[in-house]
Amino acid sequence: MYLNRRGQVLRVAVGTPAQTQLSEQELPRHSAERLSGVRCLATQLKATPPDGANLTAIARQRLDALITLICAPTDSKSNSKSKGAIAKNGTSGEIQSTYLVHLVPDLDQPWEISPLPLAELIEEDFGDLVDDWEKEFHAAGYGAFQFEEKGDDQDKILLVGLMTDDLSPQRFQDGLEELVRLAESAGGTVLETMIQKRSQPHPQTVVGQGKVDEIAQQAQAIGANLVVFDRDISASQIRNLEAQMNLRVVDRTELILDIFAQRAQSQAGKLQVELAQLEYMLPRLRGRGQAMSRLGGGIGTRGPGETKLETERRTIQRRINQLQQEVNQLQAHRSRLRQQRQHNEIPTVALAGYTNAGKSTLLNTLTHSEVYTADQLFATLDPTTRRLTITDAETQSQRSLLLTDTVGFIHELPPPLMDAFRATLEEVTEADAVLHVVDLSHPAWESHIQSVQEVLADLPTISGPTLLVFNKVDQVESEALGAAQQTYPDAVFISATRGLGLATLKQRLVHIATPAADAKMNTEFSAP
Repeated sequence: MYLNRRGQVLRVAVGTPAQTQLSEQELPRHSAERLSGVRCLATQLKATPPDGANLTAIARQRLDALITLICAPTDSKSNSKSKGAIAKNGTSGEIQSTYLVHLVPDLDQPWEISPLPLAELIEEDFGDLVDDWEKEFHAAGYGAFQFEEKGDDQDKILLVGLMTDDLSPQRFQDGLEELVRLAESAGGTVLETMIQKRSQPHPQTVVGQGKVDEIAQQAQAIGANLVVFDRDISASQIRNLEAQMNLRVVDRTELILDIFAQRAQSQAGKLQVELAQLEYMLPRLRGRGQAMSRLGGGIGTRGPGETKLETERRTIQRRINQLQQEVNQLQAHRSRLRQQRQHNEIPTVALAGYTNAGKSTLLNTLTHSEVYTADQLFATLDPTTRRLTITDAETQSQRSLLLTDTVGFIHELPPPLMDAFRATLEEVTEADAVLHVVDLSHPAWESHIQSVQEVLADLPTISGPTLLVFNKVDQVESEALGAAQQTYPDAVFISATRGLGLATLKQRLVHIATPAADAKMNTEFSAP
Protein backbone atom coordinates (compact mmCIF):
# COMPACT_ATOMS: atom_id res chain seq x y z
CA MET A 1 0.00 0.00 0.00
CA TYR A 2 1.36 3.40 -1.03
CA LEU A 3 0.28 6.45 1.01
CA ASN A 4 1.08 10.15 0.78
CA ARG A 5 1.92 12.36 3.74
CA ARG A 6 -1.76 13.14 4.29
CA GLY A 7 -2.47 9.47 4.82
CA GLN A 8 -4.34 9.13 1.53
CA VAL A 9 -3.97 5.77 -0.23
CA LEU A 10 -2.42 6.14 -3.69
CA ARG A 11 -2.27 2.49 -4.68
CA VAL A 12 -2.93 -0.97 -3.29
CA ALA A 13 -1.08 -3.71 -5.15
CA VAL A 14 -0.12 -7.36 -4.81
CA GLY A 15 3.59 -8.04 -5.14
CA THR A 16 6.90 -6.89 -3.76
CA PRO A 17 7.86 -3.20 -3.54
CA ALA A 18 10.17 -3.81 -6.51
CA GLN A 19 7.31 -5.25 -8.58
CA THR A 20 4.75 -2.57 -7.69
CA GLN A 21 6.83 0.60 -7.68
CA LEU A 22 5.23 3.85 -8.77
CA SER A 23 6.13 5.62 -11.99
CA GLU A 24 7.59 9.11 -12.11
CA GLN A 25 4.19 10.45 -13.17
CA GLU A 26 2.53 8.99 -10.06
CA LEU A 27 5.11 10.38 -7.66
CA PRO A 28 4.66 13.93 -6.33
CA ARG A 29 7.06 16.45 -7.84
CA HIS A 30 9.74 17.58 -5.41
CA SER A 31 13.23 19.01 -5.65
CA ALA A 32 16.21 16.65 -5.71
CA GLU A 33 17.00 17.34 -2.06
CA ARG A 34 13.56 16.21 -0.90
CA LEU A 35 11.98 12.80 -0.63
CA SER A 36 8.96 11.95 -2.73
CA GLY A 37 6.33 12.36 -0.03
CA VAL A 38 5.17 8.74 -0.41
CA ARG A 39 5.68 5.84 1.97
CA CYS A 40 5.14 2.17 1.28
CA LEU A 41 3.48 -0.22 3.75
CA ALA A 42 4.20 -3.85 2.82
CA THR A 43 3.48 -7.26 4.34
CA GLN A 44 5.42 -10.47 3.92
CA LEU A 45 5.50 -13.95 5.42
CA LYS A 46 9.25 -14.52 5.55
CA ALA A 47 10.87 -13.19 8.70
CA THR A 48 13.75 -11.53 6.80
CA PRO A 49 14.63 -7.88 6.19
CA PRO A 50 13.83 -6.36 2.78
CA ASP A 51 16.26 -7.60 0.10
CA GLY A 52 18.40 -5.71 -2.41
CA ALA A 53 15.79 -5.46 -5.17
CA ASN A 54 13.19 -3.93 -2.85
CA LEU A 55 15.74 -1.61 -1.28
CA THR A 56 16.80 -0.40 -4.71
CA ALA A 57 13.15 0.22 -5.64
CA ILE A 58 12.74 2.39 -2.55
CA ALA A 59 15.82 4.40 -3.44
CA ARG A 60 14.80 4.79 -7.08
CA GLN A 61 11.39 6.18 -6.05
CA ARG A 62 13.03 8.23 -3.24
CA LEU A 63 10.22 7.07 -0.95
CA ASP A 64 9.89 8.57 2.51
CA ALA A 65 10.05 5.11 4.05
CA LEU A 66 9.29 1.43 3.62
CA ILE A 67 7.50 -0.24 6.53
CA THR A 68 7.51 -4.01 6.28
CA LEU A 69 5.19 -6.04 8.50
CA ILE A 70 6.20 -9.66 9.04
CA CYS A 71 2.94 -11.58 9.42
CA ALA A 72 2.76 -15.00 11.04
CA PRO A 73 0.48 -17.23 8.95
CA THR A 74 -2.52 -18.80 10.63
CA ASP A 75 -2.59 -22.50 11.26
CA SER A 76 -3.17 -24.23 7.92
CA LYS A 77 -5.55 -26.68 9.64
CA SER A 78 -8.10 -23.90 9.94
CA ASN A 79 -8.13 -23.62 6.15
CA SER A 80 -6.88 -26.84 4.64
CA LYS A 81 -7.62 -25.76 1.05
CA SER A 82 -5.50 -22.61 0.94
CA LYS A 83 -2.48 -23.40 3.15
CA GLY A 84 -1.96 -19.64 3.29
CA ALA A 85 -1.85 -16.78 5.71
CA ILE A 86 -5.55 -15.96 5.45
CA ALA A 87 -8.01 -17.70 7.74
CA LYS A 88 -11.65 -18.52 6.92
CA ASN A 89 -12.84 -15.36 8.61
CA GLY A 90 -10.62 -13.23 6.33
CA THR A 91 -8.09 -12.26 9.00
CA SER A 92 -4.38 -12.91 8.84
CA GLY A 93 -2.10 -14.04 11.58
CA GLU A 94 -0.48 -11.77 14.11
CA ILE A 95 2.35 -9.39 13.19
CA GLN A 96 5.59 -10.93 14.40
CA SER A 97 7.98 -8.06 13.69
CA THR A 98 8.40 -4.89 11.64
CA TYR A 99 11.20 -3.21 9.73
CA LEU A 100 11.58 0.49 8.99
CA VAL A 101 13.69 1.39 5.95
CA HIS A 102 14.61 4.94 4.97
CA LEU A 103 17.21 6.55 2.73
CA VAL A 104 20.45 8.06 4.00
CA PRO A 105 23.04 10.21 2.16
CA ASP A 106 25.62 7.44 1.92
CA LEU A 107 26.97 6.45 -1.50
CA ASP A 108 28.07 3.00 -0.34
CA GLN A 109 24.92 2.10 1.62
CA PRO A 110 22.12 4.53 0.66
CA TRP A 111 19.53 3.09 3.06
CA GLU A 112 19.16 2.18 6.70
CA ILE A 113 17.16 -0.80 7.99
CA SER A 114 15.85 -0.65 11.56
CA PRO A 115 13.89 -3.49 13.25
CA LEU A 116 11.23 -1.90 15.46
CA PRO A 117 8.44 -3.29 17.64
CA LEU A 118 5.00 -2.55 16.27
CA ALA A 119 3.99 -0.51 19.29
CA GLU A 120 7.05 1.72 18.97
CA LEU A 121 6.53 2.08 15.23
CA ILE A 122 2.93 3.27 15.75
CA GLU A 123 4.10 5.94 18.19
CA GLU A 124 6.64 7.43 15.75
CA ASP A 125 5.89 10.88 14.31
CA PHE A 126 6.73 10.34 10.65
CA GLY A 127 6.44 14.03 9.83
CA ASP A 128 9.32 14.86 12.17
CA LEU A 129 11.32 11.84 10.97
CA VAL A 130 11.02 12.82 7.32
CA ASP A 131 12.04 16.41 8.11
CA ASP A 132 15.15 15.14 9.90
CA TRP A 133 16.05 12.81 7.01
CA GLU A 134 15.71 15.57 4.41
CA LYS A 135 17.90 17.86 6.54
CA GLU A 136 20.58 15.16 6.44
CA PHE A 137 20.49 15.14 2.63
CA HIS A 138 20.69 18.92 2.51
CA ALA A 139 23.63 18.99 4.93
CA ALA A 140 25.48 16.27 2.97
CA GLY A 141 24.99 18.09 -0.35
CA TYR A 142 23.36 15.12 -2.08
CA GLY A 143 20.02 14.82 -3.80
CA ALA A 144 17.69 12.26 -2.27
CA PHE A 145 17.26 10.67 -5.69
CA GLN A 146 20.44 11.06 -7.72
CA PHE A 147 23.01 10.76 -4.93
CA GLU A 148 25.30 12.89 -7.06
CA GLU A 149 26.42 16.49 -7.18
CA LYS A 150 23.87 19.00 -8.38
CA GLY A 151 24.34 20.72 -11.72
CA ASP A 152 26.13 17.82 -13.44
CA ASP A 153 24.02 16.82 -16.45
CA GLN A 154 26.57 14.39 -17.91
CA ASP A 155 25.43 10.79 -18.23
CA LYS A 156 26.85 8.54 -15.52
CA ILE A 157 27.10 5.13 -17.15
CA LEU A 158 27.11 1.61 -15.79
CA LEU A 159 28.32 -0.83 -18.47
CA VAL A 160 27.01 -4.39 -18.57
CA GLY A 161 28.88 -7.12 -20.43
CA LEU A 162 27.39 -10.54 -21.16
CA MET A 163 29.92 -13.28 -21.97
CA THR A 164 28.21 -16.09 -23.88
CA ASP A 165 29.56 -19.38 -25.19
CA ASP A 166 30.10 -17.99 -28.69
CA LEU A 167 32.64 -15.39 -27.48
CA SER A 168 36.27 -16.03 -26.67
CA PRO A 169 37.58 -14.40 -23.47
CA GLN A 170 39.89 -12.13 -25.47
CA ARG A 171 37.16 -11.05 -27.88
CA PHE A 172 34.83 -10.36 -24.97
CA GLN A 173 37.44 -8.26 -23.14
CA ASP A 174 38.29 -6.31 -26.30
CA GLY A 175 34.60 -5.61 -26.81
CA LEU A 176 34.22 -4.25 -23.27
CA GLU A 177 37.22 -1.96 -23.64
CA GLU A 178 35.83 -0.70 -26.94
CA LEU A 179 32.45 -0.09 -25.30
CA VAL A 180 34.17 2.11 -22.72
CA ARG A 181 35.72 4.17 -25.52
CA LEU A 182 32.35 4.41 -27.28
CA ALA A 183 30.64 5.61 -24.10
CA GLU A 184 33.32 8.23 -23.53
CA SER A 185 33.16 9.34 -27.17
CA ALA A 186 29.41 9.83 -26.72
CA GLY A 187 30.11 12.24 -23.87
CA GLY A 188 29.34 9.97 -20.92
CA THR A 189 31.37 9.01 -17.88
CA VAL A 190 31.80 5.29 -17.23
CA LEU A 191 31.58 4.62 -13.51
CA GLU A 192 31.76 0.85 -13.43
CA THR A 193 31.48 -2.32 -15.51
CA MET A 194 29.52 -5.41 -14.48
CA ILE A 195 29.88 -8.82 -16.12
CA GLN A 196 27.78 -11.97 -16.25
CA LYS A 197 28.55 -15.31 -17.88
CA ARG A 198 25.67 -17.19 -19.47
CA SER A 199 25.41 -19.78 -22.19
CA GLN A 200 23.02 -17.47 -24.04
CA PRO A 201 21.17 -14.21 -23.33
CA HIS A 202 18.02 -14.32 -21.22
CA PRO A 203 15.04 -13.88 -23.59
CA GLN A 204 13.30 -11.30 -21.37
CA THR A 205 16.08 -9.40 -19.59
CA VAL A 206 19.36 -10.35 -21.38
CA VAL A 207 20.98 -11.14 -18.02
CA GLY A 208 19.44 -13.21 -15.22
CA GLN A 209 16.85 -11.83 -12.84
CA GLY A 210 19.30 -11.81 -9.95
CA LYS A 211 21.78 -9.84 -12.02
CA VAL A 212 19.08 -7.32 -12.94
CA ASP A 213 18.51 -6.62 -9.24
CA GLU A 214 22.27 -6.41 -8.68
CA ILE A 215 22.68 -3.95 -11.56
CA ALA A 216 19.87 -1.74 -10.24
CA GLN A 217 21.31 -1.81 -6.74
CA GLN A 218 24.82 -0.99 -7.93
CA ALA A 219 23.60 1.80 -10.19
CA GLN A 220 21.88 3.37 -7.22
CA ALA A 221 24.97 3.03 -5.05
CA ILE A 222 27.34 4.70 -7.56
CA GLY A 223 24.86 7.26 -8.89
CA ALA A 224 24.54 5.94 -12.46
CA ASN A 225 21.61 7.18 -14.55
CA LEU A 226 22.23 5.11 -17.70
CA VAL A 227 22.89 1.40 -18.28
CA VAL A 228 24.66 0.41 -21.52
CA PHE A 229 24.81 -3.20 -22.73
CA ASP A 230 27.66 -4.51 -24.85
CA ARG A 231 25.36 -6.05 -27.48
CA ASP A 232 22.21 -5.38 -29.46
CA ILE A 233 19.07 -6.07 -27.44
CA SER A 234 15.42 -6.03 -28.44
CA ALA A 235 12.91 -3.33 -27.56
CA SER A 236 10.98 -5.71 -25.30
CA GLN A 237 14.17 -6.50 -23.39
CA ILE A 238 14.88 -2.77 -23.01
CA ARG A 239 11.30 -2.21 -21.79
CA ASN A 240 11.56 -5.02 -19.23
CA LEU A 241 14.92 -3.80 -17.96
CA GLU A 242 13.81 -0.18 -17.66
CA ALA A 243 10.65 -1.22 -15.82
CA GLN A 244 12.55 -3.29 -13.30
CA MET A 245 15.51 -0.97 -12.78
CA ASN A 246 13.79 2.40 -13.32
CA LEU A 247 16.80 3.46 -15.39
CA ARG A 248 17.41 4.30 -19.02
CA VAL A 249 18.86 1.37 -20.96
CA VAL A 250 20.59 1.52 -24.36
CA ASP A 251 22.41 -1.08 -26.42
CA ARG A 252 25.62 -0.90 -28.44
CA THR A 253 23.98 0.11 -31.72
CA GLU A 254 22.01 2.94 -30.12
CA LEU A 255 25.22 4.21 -28.53
CA ILE A 256 27.02 4.23 -31.91
CA LEU A 257 24.07 5.99 -33.54
CA ASP A 258 24.21 8.66 -30.85
CA ILE A 259 27.90 9.26 -31.59
CA PHE A 260 27.16 9.54 -35.30
CA ALA A 261 24.38 12.04 -34.58
CA GLN A 262 26.85 14.20 -32.64
CA ARG A 263 29.59 13.99 -35.28
CA ALA A 264 27.50 14.66 -38.40
CA GLN A 265 28.27 18.18 -39.67
CA SER A 266 27.30 18.26 -43.35
CA GLN A 267 23.75 18.04 -44.60
CA ALA A 268 24.56 14.73 -46.29
CA GLY A 269 25.93 13.27 -43.07
CA LYS A 270 22.91 14.41 -41.08
CA LEU A 271 20.39 12.85 -43.43
CA GLN A 272 22.33 9.56 -43.46
CA VAL A 273 22.40 9.52 -39.65
CA GLU A 274 18.68 10.28 -39.46
CA LEU A 275 17.96 7.45 -41.89
CA ALA A 276 20.03 5.04 -39.80
CA GLN A 277 18.28 6.08 -36.59
CA LEU A 278 14.79 5.67 -38.09
CA GLU A 279 15.64 2.27 -39.57
CA TYR A 280 16.87 1.23 -36.14
CA MET A 281 13.78 2.61 -34.40
CA LEU A 282 11.07 1.27 -36.73
CA PRO A 283 11.11 -2.43 -35.68
CA ARG A 284 11.44 -1.39 -32.02
CA LEU A 285 8.33 0.79 -31.73
CA ARG A 286 6.13 -1.91 -30.23
CA GLY A 287 8.31 -2.38 -27.17
CA ARG A 288 9.02 1.25 -26.41
CA GLY A 289 6.62 1.64 -23.51
CA GLN A 290 3.30 3.38 -23.04
CA ALA A 291 4.14 6.26 -25.36
CA MET A 292 3.47 3.92 -28.30
CA SER A 293 0.80 1.77 -26.66
CA ARG A 294 -2.49 0.98 -28.36
CA LEU A 295 -5.62 2.99 -27.67
CA GLY A 296 -8.03 1.70 -25.07
CA GLY A 297 -11.65 0.71 -25.51
CA GLY A 298 -13.37 3.17 -23.19
CA ILE A 299 -15.13 6.47 -23.72
CA GLY A 300 -12.84 9.11 -25.14
CA THR A 301 -10.19 6.63 -26.26
CA ARG A 302 -11.65 5.38 -29.53
CA GLY A 303 -9.78 6.64 -32.58
CA PRO A 304 -10.60 6.69 -36.29
CA GLY A 305 -9.48 3.09 -36.62
CA GLU A 306 -5.69 3.41 -36.51
CA THR A 307 -3.72 2.98 -33.30
CA LYS A 308 -1.06 5.44 -32.23
CA LEU A 309 1.51 2.71 -32.77
CA GLU A 310 0.45 2.26 -36.38
CA THR A 311 0.31 6.01 -36.92
CA GLU A 312 3.87 6.41 -35.70
CA ARG A 313 5.01 3.46 -37.79
CA ARG A 314 3.43 4.87 -40.97
CA THR A 315 4.92 8.31 -40.29
CA ILE A 316 8.40 6.91 -39.76
CA GLN A 317 8.11 4.68 -42.83
CA ARG A 318 7.19 7.68 -44.97
CA ARG A 319 10.16 9.60 -43.61
CA ILE A 320 12.45 6.62 -44.29
CA ASN A 321 11.26 6.46 -47.88
CA GLN A 322 11.91 10.17 -48.29
CA LEU A 323 15.40 9.91 -46.79
CA GLN A 324 16.24 6.91 -48.95
CA GLN A 325 15.37 8.95 -52.03
CA GLU A 326 17.64 11.75 -50.82
CA VAL A 327 20.45 9.26 -50.17
CA ASN A 328 19.97 7.90 -53.69
CA GLN A 329 20.29 11.45 -55.04
CA LEU A 330 23.43 11.92 -52.94
CA GLN A 331 24.73 8.65 -54.31
CA ALA A 332 24.14 9.82 -57.89
CA HIS A 333 25.75 13.21 -57.18
CA ARG A 334 28.91 11.64 -55.80
CA SER A 335 28.98 9.23 -58.71
CA ARG A 336 29.01 12.19 -61.13
CA LEU A 337 31.86 13.77 -59.17
CA ARG A 338 33.85 10.55 -59.39
CA GLN A 339 33.26 10.39 -63.14
CA GLN A 340 34.56 13.96 -63.51
CA ARG A 341 37.69 13.04 -61.59
CA GLN A 342 38.17 9.99 -63.78
CA HIS A 343 37.86 12.10 -66.95
CA ASN A 344 40.58 14.33 -65.52
CA GLU A 345 42.70 11.18 -65.21
CA ILE A 346 43.44 11.79 -61.53
CA PRO A 347 43.74 8.52 -59.57
CA THR A 348 41.71 8.31 -56.37
CA VAL A 349 42.81 6.60 -53.17
CA ALA A 350 40.39 5.89 -50.30
CA LEU A 351 41.57 5.76 -46.70
CA ALA A 352 39.74 2.96 -44.92
CA GLY A 353 40.26 1.30 -41.58
CA TYR A 354 39.08 0.81 -38.05
CA THR A 355 37.85 3.88 -36.21
CA ASN A 356 40.60 5.91 -34.51
CA ALA A 357 43.33 4.25 -36.59
CA GLY A 358 44.67 7.66 -37.66
CA LYS A 359 43.17 8.06 -41.15
CA SER A 360 42.35 11.77 -40.77
CA THR A 361 45.77 12.47 -39.22
CA LEU A 362 47.44 10.74 -42.17
CA LEU A 363 45.35 12.80 -44.61
CA ASN A 364 46.37 16.02 -42.85
CA THR A 365 50.05 15.07 -42.83
CA LEU A 366 50.19 14.05 -46.50
CA THR A 367 48.12 16.93 -47.91
CA HIS A 368 48.83 19.65 -45.30
CA SER A 369 45.12 19.88 -44.53
CA GLU A 370 43.31 20.74 -41.32
CA VAL A 371 40.64 18.07 -41.10
CA TYR A 372 39.34 17.69 -37.55
CA THR A 373 41.14 14.97 -35.59
CA ALA A 374 40.77 13.73 -32.02
CA ASP A 375 41.66 10.68 -29.97
CA GLN A 376 38.05 9.52 -30.09
CA LEU A 377 36.07 6.83 -31.84
CA PHE A 378 34.34 8.21 -34.96
CA ALA A 379 35.90 11.66 -34.50
CA THR A 380 35.30 12.38 -38.20
CA LEU A 381 32.21 11.23 -40.03
CA ASP A 382 31.84 13.12 -43.30
CA PRO A 383 34.15 12.07 -46.17
CA THR A 384 36.84 14.57 -47.13
CA THR A 385 38.84 14.61 -50.39
CA ARG A 386 42.21 16.37 -50.79
CA ARG A 387 44.78 16.50 -53.61
CA LEU A 388 48.25 15.01 -53.09
CA THR A 389 51.15 15.69 -55.46
CA ILE A 390 53.95 13.10 -55.46
CA THR A 391 57.28 13.10 -57.32
CA ASP A 392 57.99 9.68 -58.80
CA ALA A 393 61.49 8.65 -57.67
CA GLU A 394 62.12 6.69 -60.89
CA THR A 395 60.88 9.11 -63.57
CA GLN A 396 61.19 12.33 -61.52
CA SER A 397 57.77 13.27 -62.85
CA GLN A 398 55.00 14.62 -60.66
CA ARG A 399 51.77 12.74 -60.31
CA SER A 400 48.62 13.95 -58.56
CA LEU A 401 46.36 11.76 -56.46
CA LEU A 402 43.08 12.41 -54.69
CA LEU A 403 42.94 11.09 -51.13
CA THR A 404 39.48 10.53 -49.64
CA ASP A 405 39.06 10.08 -45.89
CA THR A 406 36.04 7.84 -45.17
CA VAL A 407 34.04 6.93 -42.09
CA GLY A 408 35.79 4.55 -39.70
CA PHE A 409 34.69 0.95 -39.36
CA ILE A 410 34.03 -0.99 -36.19
CA HIS A 411 33.45 -4.57 -35.19
CA GLU A 412 29.93 -5.61 -36.20
CA LEU A 413 29.07 -2.30 -37.83
CA PRO A 414 25.31 -1.84 -37.27
CA PRO A 415 23.29 -2.78 -40.39
CA PRO A 416 21.30 0.51 -40.35
CA LEU A 417 24.59 2.38 -40.69
CA MET A 418 25.75 0.14 -43.52
CA ASP A 419 22.54 0.87 -45.41
CA ALA A 420 22.35 4.59 -44.65
CA PHE A 421 26.02 5.27 -45.43
CA ARG A 422 26.11 3.37 -48.71
CA ALA A 423 26.73 6.65 -50.54
CA THR A 424 29.78 7.30 -48.37
CA LEU A 425 31.06 3.72 -48.51
CA GLU A 426 30.96 3.83 -52.30
CA GLU A 427 33.98 6.13 -52.06
CA VAL A 428 35.87 2.99 -51.03
CA THR A 429 34.45 0.66 -53.65
CA GLU A 430 34.95 3.10 -56.54
CA ALA A 431 38.48 4.21 -55.62
CA ASP A 432 41.46 3.23 -57.76
CA ALA A 433 43.25 1.99 -54.64
CA VAL A 434 42.47 1.59 -50.94
CA LEU A 435 44.79 2.32 -48.04
CA HIS A 436 43.79 0.07 -45.15
CA VAL A 437 45.13 1.97 -42.14
CA VAL A 438 45.76 -0.08 -38.98
CA ASP A 439 46.57 1.18 -35.48
CA LEU A 440 49.54 -1.05 -34.61
CA SER A 441 49.64 0.30 -31.03
CA HIS A 442 46.19 -1.10 -30.25
CA PRO A 443 46.33 -4.48 -28.45
CA ALA A 444 43.56 -5.87 -30.69
CA TRP A 445 44.98 -4.67 -34.04
CA GLU A 446 44.75 -8.16 -35.54
CA SER A 447 41.02 -8.40 -34.83
CA HIS A 448 40.64 -4.86 -36.21
CA ILE A 449 42.12 -6.01 -39.51
CA GLN A 450 39.68 -8.91 -39.60
CA SER A 451 36.70 -6.66 -38.76
CA VAL A 452 37.56 -4.19 -41.54
CA GLN A 453 38.03 -7.01 -44.03
CA GLU A 454 34.61 -8.38 -43.08
CA VAL A 455 33.00 -4.97 -43.65
CA LEU A 456 34.79 -4.56 -46.98
CA ALA A 457 33.65 -8.04 -47.99
CA ASP A 458 30.03 -6.97 -47.48
CA LEU A 459 30.50 -4.05 -49.86
CA PRO A 460 30.34 -4.33 -53.65
CA THR A 461 33.52 -5.48 -55.32
CA ILE A 462 36.44 -3.09 -54.75
CA SER A 463 37.87 -2.14 -58.12
CA GLY A 464 41.46 -1.35 -57.08
CA PRO A 465 44.25 -2.94 -55.03
CA THR A 466 44.45 -2.60 -51.25
CA LEU A 467 47.62 -1.53 -49.45
CA LEU A 468 47.96 -2.34 -45.77
CA VAL A 469 49.42 0.58 -43.79
CA PHE A 470 50.40 0.14 -40.15
CA ASN A 471 50.25 3.46 -38.29
CA LYS A 472 51.60 4.59 -34.90
CA VAL A 473 54.77 2.48 -35.12
CA ASP A 474 56.46 4.97 -32.77
CA GLN A 475 54.17 3.75 -29.96
CA VAL A 476 55.01 0.02 -30.09
CA GLU A 477 57.94 -2.07 -28.91
CA SER A 478 60.52 -3.22 -31.44
CA GLU A 479 59.57 -6.88 -30.90
CA ALA A 480 55.91 -6.22 -31.79
CA LEU A 481 56.95 -4.16 -34.82
CA GLY A 482 59.27 -6.90 -36.03
CA ALA A 483 56.57 -9.55 -35.65
CA ALA A 484 54.11 -7.47 -37.67
CA GLN A 485 56.70 -6.83 -40.39
CA GLN A 486 57.39 -10.54 -40.63
CA THR A 487 53.68 -11.40 -40.82
CA TYR A 488 52.85 -8.66 -43.35
CA PRO A 489 56.01 -8.16 -45.46
CA ASP A 490 54.17 -6.21 -48.18
CA ALA A 491 52.70 -3.66 -45.78
CA VAL A 492 54.00 -0.13 -45.14
CA PHE A 493 54.86 0.91 -41.58
CA ILE A 494 54.50 4.59 -40.72
CA SER A 495 53.87 7.15 -38.02
CA ALA A 496 51.53 9.86 -39.31
CA THR A 497 52.23 12.20 -36.40
CA ARG A 498 56.03 11.96 -36.59
CA GLY A 499 56.31 11.56 -40.37
CA LEU A 500 58.04 8.18 -40.28
CA GLY A 501 57.82 6.06 -43.44
CA LEU A 502 55.79 8.60 -45.42
CA ALA A 503 58.29 8.75 -48.30
CA THR A 504 57.98 5.01 -48.80
CA LEU A 505 54.20 5.27 -48.57
CA LYS A 506 54.06 7.95 -51.29
CA GLN A 507 56.11 5.85 -53.70
CA ARG A 508 53.94 2.82 -53.08
CA LEU A 509 50.88 4.98 -53.72
CA VAL A 510 52.17 6.05 -57.12
CA HIS A 511 52.97 2.48 -58.09
CA ILE A 512 49.57 1.00 -57.15
CA ALA A 513 47.16 3.87 -57.84
CA THR A 514 48.43 5.05 -61.23
CA PRO A 515 48.40 1.65 -63.00
CA ALA A 516 45.00 0.88 -61.50
CA ALA A 517 43.59 4.18 -62.76
CA ASP A 518 45.09 3.61 -66.24
CA ALA A 519 43.63 0.12 -66.39
CA LYS A 520 40.20 1.42 -65.41
CA MET A 521 40.34 4.13 -68.07
CA ASN A 522 41.36 1.60 -70.74
CA THR A 523 38.50 -0.66 -69.72
CA GLU A 524 35.98 2.19 -69.96
CA PHE A 525 37.21 3.36 -73.36
CA SER A 526 37.24 -0.17 -74.79
CA ALA A 527 33.71 -0.90 -73.57
CA PRO A 528 31.07 -0.86 -76.38
